[in-house]
Amino acid sequence: MSRSAELGSVRTTDGRAEGPPRLSPRTRVALSTTLPVAALLLTILALIARTQPIANMPGLMLAVGSPYVWLAAFAGLVAAASRRRFLLSMVAVAVAAASLALQISWYFLGQAPDIVAHQEIRVLSSNLRYGQADPHFLVKLANANADVITVSELTPEEVQRLHHAGVDAAFPYSHLLPAPGAGGIGMWSRYPLTVLSEPRHRWVSIPAARVEIPGLRFAPLLASVHVYSPIAGDTNTVAEWRGGMASAKVQLDNFAKTAGPAAVIIGGDYNSTPDMRQFRDLLTNGYRDAVEQSGSGFAPTFPSNRRIPPLITIDHVLTRNAAAESVHTIKVPGSDHRALLATIRVPIDPTAS
Repeated sequence: MSRSAELGSVRTTDGRAEGPPRLSPRTRVALSTTLPVAALLLTILALIARTQPIANMPGLMLAVGSPYVWLAAFAGLVAAASRRRFLLSMVAVAVAAASLALQISWYFLGQAPDIVAHQEIRVLSSNLRYGQADPHFLVKLANANADVITVSELTPEEVQRLHHAGVDAAFPYSHLLPAPGAGGIGMWSRYPLTVLSEPRHRWVSIPAARVEIPGLRFAPLLASVHVYSPIAGDTNTVAEWRGGMASAKVQLDNFAKTAGPAAVIIGGDYNSTPDMRQFRDLLTNGYRDAVEQSGSGFAPTFPSNRRIPPLITIDHVLTRNAAAESVHTIKVPGSDHRALLATIRVPIDPTAS
């Protein structure tokens, strides 16, 4: 076959080669409308999905993609403007601006309230990926940057590796519930812990303890959380995730009652992004997300073990009766989640006038 034939050229009656068939004016006009409209519909659907409780896989995909769909709206704007479709261009501007404004307001515009008399608590929160995270790296990171540690996917073997790496030297107090695979969870602390009993919930692990920190009138409540994933392997587990988030909401309300005026700090893998309605539903009864509160910026945490940067933000630190000063993400060798380092301002006496 000749090269011209491969490229889809045709020949005239006198044997001269012509280029590929050109689109008709009507087809070009249709495409100039269809492509921008499709991009705008995708963005609008994502905005709608963001407002509704996640109930199925399409809703999940749309909500999770919300931080990026403004790019589709912008592409639609470029396509519409290039064809001088002015009304469509104005709609694209509005849709792209609304989508982008939601992300900017969450990640960049927060500012922690000023607490005059406070003590800083540094939190390291990390998903250990079935206990495969590098224990020496974690211990070194915690020694330099943390007062308390919350972990998920803590296996019995990883407990031993962390012990041999020296975690107990700087963090002699712990509440550990190791288990095979992804089921284990726990916490370490520089300060004494008083373990709290709480009801067991399906599809979420959320153990808690009081942290006895000198100088604070009320001992903060610290919890480590791991919510069941909406996609376990290649399986649709949205229903289980919904149950886990509902249980997490119940337990956070219980923690608020138990803590009273004391600070509450809950770090871990929520398997939820801020664009998922069920996650934002947790932010009632005084709870705040540390990134949203501090304006620390867009820093996705998962997956962190690929050649491309992480795409979604599913690891969080929530606070109550406290204020997040800053949040940073750290790549942990062996894990598929970036760890969180959060600095939390805890009032010395929240009842003082």
